[in-house]
Amino acid sequence: MNQGKWLVGLQFHTANSQRLWLYYVVDGAFDTIHAVRMAVQRAGNDPDGVARGGGRAEADQVEVQRILRDPLGHYRLSRCL
Repeated sequence: MNQGKWLVGLQFHTANSQRLWLYYVVDGAFDTIHAVRMAVQRAGNDPDGVARGGGRAEADQVEVQRILRDPLGHYRLSRCL
């Protein structure tokens, strides 16, 4: 199976109930589940991430898009279902 690049958005809530989205570019994931796991792990180790907004350690929502590159070198995002 090919490894790829993914853009993973994780939504957290701050202590004052505001939504905070953090986005991570994940390289080397085999599929969406692997990409999300890697992003969640990265968010947990990010001292400026969730703590910056006073958020919880669990993501409420997840958004995943695959980063694709065409033969000319142009990048685009492909939403994953």
